[in-house]
Amino acid sequence: MVRVKHRYILVQIRCNDRPESDPVSISSNALQRYIRERVERFYGEFGAASLGRMNVIYFNAKTHLCIIQSRHGAHRFITSILPLLTLADKEAARYRTLYVGATLQQCHKYIIKYQQRYINKTIGTCRGVVQKQKLIEDVTKMKRL
Repeated sequence: MVRVKHRYILVQIRCNDRPESDPVSISSNALQRYIRERVERFYGEFGAASLGRMNVIYFNAKTHLCIIQSRHGAHRFITSILPLLTLADKEAARYRTLYVGATLQQCHKYIIKYQQRYINKTIGTCRGVVQKQKLIEDVTKMKRL
């Protein structure tokens, strides 16, 4: 018996009209629907059918990170479509693939390193201990969809 292999795609979503520090508000259903529509447009029915088990399993609005789970073969459709996506809930946005991993644990390791670099870069702009603690809490909390 063969096990089902998944791939986890770590994506950064940035809105063009907002500053980098503003959180992004996007729902997992809207993102999944948008990706499916674009894959169907560019790859046809075969591409859309291969995305049967695609899920958005993690999203952090502060750091703009998102993890998309898909099957092993279908992840190629998603990674090739992401640079072509231009909207995030009716706002102009850019999608950037940061990491593609075989396990969720490896994606979380990458996220921890990425968040640590983000905190080190932005903590200098905070004034006071309370504001620094709030930044660290916002960045490190994980919101499951």
